[in-house]
Amino acid sequence: MIKVFLIILVFVLNVYSFDKLYFLPQDNKNVKKDVIKLIKNAKYSIDIAMYNIRYSKFIKELNKASIRGVEVNIFYEKKDGKYEKKINFFKTKNKLHTKIAIFDKKTVFFGSANWKKNSFSKNYEVINITNEKNKVDKFNNFFKQLKENN
Repeated sequence: MIKVFLIILVFVLNVYSFDKLYFLPQDNKNVKKDVIKLIKNAKYSIDIAMYNIRYSKFIKELNKASIRGVEVNIFYEKKDGKYEKKINFFKTKNKLHTKIAIFDKKTVFFGSANWKKNSFSKNYEVINITNEKNKVDKFNNFFKQLKENN
């Protein structure tokens, strides 16, 4: 009985958890597709802390998300592009070098790439997208600290 329970538990955890690692530029198309899917599927919130967001496809999807009622919070150091007025922007007091996005407080994008076209198509970058609870909790705490300090 315990063996059956453990097998079912391992199966369920594998079905509902993921941890994807991307190396750019070779995984360029896959990571862009996954980021757009995460933005489109967000239901409640998208929290971003990124030095620079300039990739028009991502900005377009963030704008659509805010229009459909998703709370979009962006901590930035440099801002380019046209954004909806519903998007919340927070200029950081300290140097912001992180590249992080959290979708519905459950899935995290992090790595070395800013959301610029060249970062995905020409640069050597590493990106991780995960919903591993331990990592997600740490990133949510990081955002809580960002909000408290700005």
